[in-house]
Formats: sequence, structure tokens, C-alpha cells
Amino acid sequence: MPIEFDDRQNPVPLPPVIHTTPIETIGKMIPAGDALFNKATWISLGCALVLSAVWLWCCWCSFPGIPWNDIRVAPAVALHKGISIYSLANSGPVSTWIYGPLPLLVMWPAGLASNATGAIEVAGAIHILLRVATLILTCCLWPASSRPASRSQDWQTRLAVSLLCVLLVRNQTSGYIVYSADAPGIAFGLLALLALAKKYPWLAAVCAVAAAACKQTLLGVGLAQVVWLYAAVSPRAATHQIGRLLATGCIGAMLAVGYFGWAGLWHTMIDVPRGFPWAALPERIEAHLPYLLLHVFLPVAVMVIWRRFFLSRHSPILLPCLAFFCTLPLSLAGFFKIGGNVNSLHGFWLWFPPTLIALTTGATFGRLRRNGNLILAMGAMALASLWLQISRLPVLPNVQAYREGTYLAARMPEKIWFPLHPLVTLYSDGRFYHDLDGLCERTFAGQRPTDPHFFAHVPRQRRVSATLLPVGWGLADIAEG
Repeated sequence: MPIEFDDRQNPVPLPPVIHTTPIETIGKMIPAGDALFNKATWISLGCALVLSAVWLWCCWCSFPGIPWNDIRVAPAVALHKGISIYSLANSGPVSTWIYGPLPLLVMWPAGLASNATGAIEVAGAIHILLRVATLILTCCLWPASSRPASRSQDWQTRLAVSLLCVLLVRNQTSGYIVYSADAPGIAFGLLALLALAKKYPWLAAVCAVAAAACKQTLLGVGLAQVVWLYAAVSPRAATHQIGRLLATGCIGAMLAVGYFGWAGLWHTMIDVPRGFPWAALPERIEAHLPYLLLHVFLPVAVMVIWRRFFLSRHSPILLPCLAFFCTLPLSLAGFFKIGGNVNSLHGFWLWFPPTLIALTTGATFGRLRRNGNLILAMGAMALASLWLQISRLPVLPNVQAYREGTYLAARMPEKIWFPLHPLVTLYSDGRFYHDLDGLCERTFAGQRPTDPHFFAHVPRQRRVSATLLPVGWGLADIAEG
């Protein structure tokens, strides 16, 4: 209580002073609401992170149980053992691999495992970690549309969006439980866009070439870089990027040709795929209509309706929009070919993560302040919980069939052929045999192997052909039947 002294030095207490505050400033002076929402958001993000990690663990446990993964990982392990998979029409083992060599190098560490079970487990870990890490890196580093209110809120937004993107990748033909060359291709494609957005043109060129070296249909990533620089920066910058792409591409091509040989690369990557016939378009569209609507028509409709935001010269997401359109023609060509599937539609995953970041870091979303981040965090938590409830995935690695197959191969050396699991005999016999999907691809392309070629790359004393049951995937269903 304030005290004042009179002339006689006698203390005289004064009445307390009450300060009044305008009611409109009360909300700004009380941080309890912000602190409560902030704590709730971090708790929700923590729960979503734990649930997502559990779901990804279950995806990894499922990875060995799908034969498609075996026949896609086996070429990388064969390369590790010094066996080239880029051969001519009538020589070498026929495998399912008709893509570039870079995914083989990405999966190369799987060959360090001492047995087929370990190899498929290492390959599953590489596949899932690469895809998850790339999505998180893109969401955390993509330039914001506007200045964030605070560093904490910005990180909350980016982490929540990262988890949502990670959780939304669950399609059976290109998600976490199934490996294809598209996965590393999309990873390098996203890194190419991120590097250019962060003004690292040489790194962007390297990643764009790497994406095309994973799968041929991703050539559009480099084209998108050039178009974006021409439209948003200057024609001179676009010309310089063309030079960087050509220089990087020539170096990569020379290394590949020097190691694998021109003839084998051309036959495997060009001759075989272009020989595939076109699928019946009405049946293909009808079979995958929901996926096409979501991953092709919806992005196009959104970009056309809000074209002033998405397609303007100064748009923060013009680059991923151009990547979507530049990769679409070859993606659709792969989709409508016999042997193609929805995993060929890469454009959506080059467009969606940067777009979601741009929208959630923009001024419109910023008006929600703490409420928006809490909604995103709770959405990620709910989605992770939903996936765990409906996915019915194992919680321990599904490798029992590999153990049984390894046992049989050890009992019958060079007498048993696993046309859907070449990894087993790659370790037991030390040889890379034909796989069923590769033989079907050659047949589709009009290059059916001759009898001498076929028998040269199956067990020399073959008495048994076997599949590890249950298989339950594509051509494997036919073999099981």
C-alpha cells in the first residue's frame, strides 16, 4: 500500500489505487489460453507421432510377406553380388527390372545381409525410411507463404503437415508395404523441387537427373525446373539450368554405360517397356476411377479454379504445379500400358506436400492461429489411429515363409526354383534365376525367351518349382491358384 508523509512526519496511509484496463486488451494480457492450446497441440502431435511410428512399424513387418518386394529387391542384391541385370533379349537372367540403375544402388545395402530374410528386412527399412524422411524434409523446409506468427507455431504446423503426408501414403501399389522404383523416384523428385525452391540449382539438377535415373517417366521433373525458371525468374536462368541438367545427365549416363553397357541398358529400359501393348482404356479407367479422380482430376480442378493463386508467376507453389503437369503425360502413358498401375501417377505426390505447406503457412490459415494447428495435430492423430484399426497389419516381421523356403533350398541345392522369390536361391545357390514377373513382361513385350535361354537361368537339376504361401499379390495369385 503506498505511504505518504505529512509535515509532522506522521505516516498517513492512503487508499489503494485501482487501475482500470480497457476490456479489448484483456485477451492480449492473459496468455493462459495460448499456453493451453500450445500444450494441447504438442501433446496431440506427440500422440500422432507415436501412433504413426507404430503404424510404420507394422508396415515394415508386412513388407517381407509380399512377393512383389522380393522380385524387386533381388536385382539389387544380385548387383551387390556382381551380377548385372541389364542383359540382352537372349542372355542373362530375366527379371522384373526395367528401370534405371539408381534404385539398385539405393537398395544395395540389402546385399550386406547374410541371408534372404535379412535382405528383405533391410530393404523394407530403406524403402520406408527414405520415403518418410523425404516427405518430412520437404514439409519442414519448403518456403512458407507468409511470415509465421511464431517459430513454435510454424514448427507445429510443419510437423502436423508432415505427419498427415506420411499417413496419407498408403496405396497398396506404391505405399510403404510395396516397393517399386517409383518410391525413390518420387523422393528424388521432391528433393529436386525443394532444392530449386531454396535456390540450390546444381543440387536441383542432380536430384532431377536422379529421379529420371530411377524411373524413366520422371523426366518431367527437369522440364518443370526449366519452365519455372523461365516463367518466374528469367530466360537466362532457365538456359543455365538446361546446361546443368545436360551436364549432370551426361555424367550419370556415362557412368551407367561404362558399368552396365549401352546395349543392355537400352534393351532393358527402352526396348522392353515400349513393347508393352496398350490396355483397354475403358476397363483400366473403370478399375481405378476413384484413384484417378483423387490423384489426377482433383488437383487439376483445384489448380484451374484457383489459378490466380496456384498458377501465377509469383505463386509459392508454381513449381510443384508445373511438376504435376510436366510429369503427367508419361505417367498416364505408363498407367495405360499393360503392366502399368496407379503407382505410375507420380504428379500428385510431387504436388501435394508443397501445396499443403503453402496453404497452411499462408495468411488465410494464419487467421486461425493456435486453433488451426490443434486441428491439424488432432487430424493426424485420428488418421494414424484409424489406419491402425483398419489395416490389420502384423506386429512382428512376416518372415516365416522365408525361413521355410531357406530350409527347402538348403535341402535341395540347385533343384528347387522359386519363381516369385529369387532372393532365396540367390543366397542358397549363389545364382540369380528368372522370376515370374520378368518372364511375363518379356512375353507381353513380344520377347518370349527361347528354350535354351530359359533353361540356362533356372536350377541346373530342377525338380521342383515352388511358391511361398500365402502370396496374394498380382501374378502371384495366378501362380498360387
